[in-house]
Amino acid sequence: MKITDIRAVLLSHDYAGQPPLEWVGGRIETWDAALVEITTDAGVTGLGEVAQGIMGALAVPGVVEALRQYAVGLSVEEPGTVGDALRASTAFWARGGVASGVIAAIEVAAFDAAGKAAGVPVHELLGGLRHPSVELYASGGLGVDEEQVLAWVKEMEARGFATVKFRAMTGPERTIGLIDRVVAALEPGTRFVLDAVQGCAGRSWPLADVLRVGEHLARYGPRWYEEPCRAEDVAGYTAARAALEVPISGVESYSTRQEFERLMEAGGVDLVQPDVGMVGGITEFQRVAGQAFGSGLDCVPHIWSTGVNLMASVHTAFATPHLDLIELCTLPNPLREDLLVEPLRIEGSHLLPPAAPGLGVRLTPEIEARFAFQPGRGHVIR
Repeated sequence: MKITDIRAVLLSHDYAGQPPLEWVGGRIETWDAALVEITTDAGVTGLGEVAQGIMGALAVPGVVEALRQYAVGLSVEEPGTVGDALRASTAFWARGGVASGVIAAIEVAAFDAAGKAAGVPVHELLGGLRHPSVELYASGGLGVDEEQVLAWVKEMEARGFATVKFRAMTGPERTIGLIDRVVAALEPGTRFVLDAVQGCAGRSWPLADVLRVGEHLARYGPRWYEEPCRAEDVAGYTAARAALEVPISGVESYSTRQEFERLMEAGGVDLVQPDVGMVGGITEFQRVAGQAFGSGLDCVPHIWSTGVNLMASVHTAFATPHLDLIELCTLPNPLREDLLVEPLRIEGSHLLPPAAPGLGVRLTPEIEARFAFQPGRGHVIR
């Protein structure tokens, strides 16, 4: 079974008529997505998602066309080889960034097609289940003030999540105030994560502020302190980890395995957060996770996309040894649920394995029409 065609599919969910998603990084008027669909000579199609498409969807179609000559003709009978084949052919121009996301989407689509052709879920193609269930943590916590974040946290506790992740405010003072309010309101037993969003979003904190917030966090014992520094600031991560008594995590936007290797080898993190749809696909994700676990570090996947990347990440998590926690974005977004063949099976704060063939996702003409792409109104960091 070989790839005969690929195409980019850009989608948007419009929040018109609903409360907009607002946070210190800006206002989200549409949730954008960039999918890649492959067609095979057996008539089976597969879907993957470019994780960078949430902010850079318009860059995806051109990269898809540039990769067409390399992708068409590749066999999907061993889908784990697809990403490596594409990276080997395009090393002069496609190392990292959106190109890595497109390669990831093509590889994931190959897994989806192979699973559907064989009538088995993707985790079976990856060697089978390594866990009976995987813990979910609630990820959201957007807001321009403390009350909005607190309301979301209480809603997540009511839904049964045992860990919640909320976002920092613009500066250390406001962030420390938010931490105090949220921790005071948590129910006994609820754990939390602070996401500093590269400390914070487009205007990163100086190291002194990173350390100040981290020292305050240490009073409360968070599960981890996420992305306190800019993605490329390996020295900052290393300094923060050496100085603080809280676990440091990163970096979701890394698009190559080598970036994670440099960060881990520098001693910059306790926990890595690769994204299947950004780091090059399932195969590269598992290589990053393997190095992390082999080095005594932890790995928790970043998942902030539609149902396609969510399910790619879920199957990968269930088939990856030692990986027992994954992110679930709980912000309102029908592109997460409407692309699923069957709903997620959640018991308390744990996810049960998916059973549908392939990834368990679908793309129909009706979905493409209902979520027609609307450029310029999505996740824009201000």
